Amino acid sequence: MWTSALQLVFIGFYFRYVPKCYPSCTFHGLVADCPSRNHYWVPALPPNITHLYLQMNFIRIFSGLSSIYEMDVSSNALTYLQQDLFPTTLKRLDLSDNFLASPDPVTFLSLSFLSLAENRFYCDCNLESFLKWLNVTNVTFASPTEEYRCEFPAALQNLPLGNFSRVIEPCEEDDAKAIQDLQLALFIFNAVLVITVILSGFVYARLRGHIFIIYKTIVGRVLEGLKPNLPVDEVQYDAFLSFSENDYGWVEAALLKKLDNQFSEENLFRCCFEARDFLPGEDHLTNIRDAIWSSRKTVCVVSKEFLKDGWCLEAFTLAQGRMLEELTNVLVMVVVGKMAHYQLMKYHTVRAFVQRREYLTWPEDPQDLEWFYDRLVSKILKDTKVKKFAEDQPEPAQPDAQPQEEEGIQLENIGPIPCQL
Repeated sequence: MWTSALQLVFIGFYFRYVPKCYPSCTFHGLVADCPSRNHYWVPALPPNITHLYLQMNFIRIFSGLSSIYEMDVSSNALTYLQQDLFPTTLKRLDLSDNFLASPDPVTFLSLSFLSLAENRFYCDCNLESFLKWLNVTNVTFASPTEEYRCEFPAALQNLPLGNFSRVIEPCEEDDAKAIQDLQLALFIFNAVLVITVILSGFVYARLRGHIFIIYKTIVGRVLEGLKPNLPVDEVQYDAFLSFSENDYGWVEAALLKKLDNQFSEENLFRCCFEARDFLPGEDHLTNIRDAIWSSRKTVCVVSKEFLKDGWCLEAFTLAQGRMLEELTNVLVMVVVGKMAHYQLMKYHTVRAFVQRREYLTWPEDPQDLEWFYDRLVSKILKDTKVKKFAEDQPEPAQPDAQPQEEEGIQLENIGPIPCQL
């Protein structure tokens, strides 16, 4: 019995120190020796192996390495090493006689000893980071780095890497990365463009009146001067304002105080209107004709009350006749109140003008007042030619005719207007 127990102890002691043999590797304690075994990847190993020798195999793939201190994978088929391939415990590595074309120096950060002799370096711009690392690293090399040579391309074969590092040119951006960067740039540009358009629309809707005032101020001072020059001619008035006497309060606040120089010295024009400038005792039709022909322009303020006033329609007809005779834009039509285009078409006197000519409409939004005044002043100042159409021939208006009153069309009064032309 004691003899059997002693034999078992002896056998256990023997196998503790005798090398263990496996089909793929030979183990000596924490050392795994696996040379020339036709391995294509690292075989299964105990997790505590510290030294691994895999020279003269066909290794292409690494895995399962966690505590290796020294490793020899020379004379294998390695072509690429990923950055996190080796554990941080690895200090000594032999990669000689492989097919590494452009090693990544990040892979070697934990090493103190390295052999890269007889690799097939491909000398192009992708080798730049490796060449820079060779010049600054503290790693000890098994052979002088001066012996490392280019294998590819054929034009640079056997050229020392040190010589190539002096003529290397930076890589152009990869096409995929360039496309990705371009897509990002286009996305940012489109996003900024959309946001800009939205904000511009919002700002224009809210502040277009102020923007127009700033624009006219800049243009006026830089290009036109502070005040436009009036044309020099022999007419007595710059503009004859034809409107219904029922609209006088509105016209005075909205137009006369903005245009007539007798209301303010800042205003440009000498205006003529019935309540002030018609001669008492003179025939009313004669007064209208004299006012039209002694003024550069006739401004007809067309409202619901205007269309019910036969004398206003007569003035419109006479001014339109002068326009067709001189073929210049001597008639300026301003529509005020809530009147649609089709409602104006009901009145024969103004129908031909509305169909063929441009006219102004009093703005509903106070922000557009400055734009309106600018357009009105421009029409009074500038003479442009007009074309004559067959349907333009005006017919005499009937002073006694009273158009049917339109329901729901109100002429709105306006408050004080702070802006001056």
